[in-house]
Amino acid sequence: MVHVIFSEKRLVELKVQHPEAVVLAHPECEENVLRHADHIGSTASLLAYARSSPRGTFVVVTEPGIIHQMEKACPEKTFIPAPPDNGCSCNECPHMRLNTLEKIYLCMRDQSPEIVLDETLRVKALKPIERMLQLR
Repeated sequence: MVHVIFSEKRLVELKVQHPEAVVLAHPECEENVLRHADHIGSTASLLAYARSSPRGTFVVVTEPGIIHQMEKACPEKTFIPAPPDNGCSCNECPHMRLNTLEKIYLCMRDQSPEIVLDETLRVKALKPIERMLQLR
């Protein structure tokens, strides 16, 4: 849900205001937004690109939690969050905030909870994951 609420119109307005900015986007964003991206990649890929790029300004089109990591890694660079299509900052994923290292460890160790998906849904859900891995 986080990646589908970005506004193409507002993104284009940001690009006009900041023509020097590089647009970094997560592959789960909508196609109309991705067409404006200079780099599309996983969260790790976006961070690595920002670190290695000689450019100094970036528009970040993904969950804004990554911006803190980008600012820590590149304090001399400017990171601008892409605006959502709604009037608030609702592009923060409430579900991602519930994950912790301990919960991930216990899930991996105990192989629980088990998630069972309908095969049609599983195949659809696999597509963005495979796409993201191809962009690495």
